[in-house]
Amino acid sequence: MLVEIKNDFKEMDMICNKIDSFCQEQNIVDEKHHNIALIVDELVTNIISYAYPGGGEHTFSLTIEKCDNRVCICLTDGGIPFNPLSCPSPDVDSPLDERPIGGLGISLVKQLSETIEYARVEDKNQLSIKVLM
Repeated sequence: MLVEIKNDFKEMDMICNKIDSFCQEQNIVDEKHHNIALIVDELVTNIISYAYPGGGEHTFSLTIEKCDNRVCICLTDGGIPFNPLSCPSPDVDSPLDERPIGGLGISLVKQLSETIEYARVEDKNQLSIKVLM
């Protein structure tokens, strides 16, 4: 499944519907379906929020495929270079009011994924994630 997405939060319902359809067609159990939806939601939200600081309308792509006993997710955007794998692990031990903002979503994606790979290819961010089914 390939989906072209505008950098607009109004696209989120459409994305959720596409993920729901994909998971139903592939007979993916609820727990894994939920994990896939969380991963995609977090990453798409980050792209919409941060990839295009100059504003304007942009599109990026989401590909989701079944690969043997895994779901392969790929997000490709032409936004500013950003490797989420280079983000430090969030501080979860300090009191909430002393913690820096951010980082929890990427940490969640890492926990829910089997593998994550990042590449910057032809001025585009490419993030590939595999989730065991």
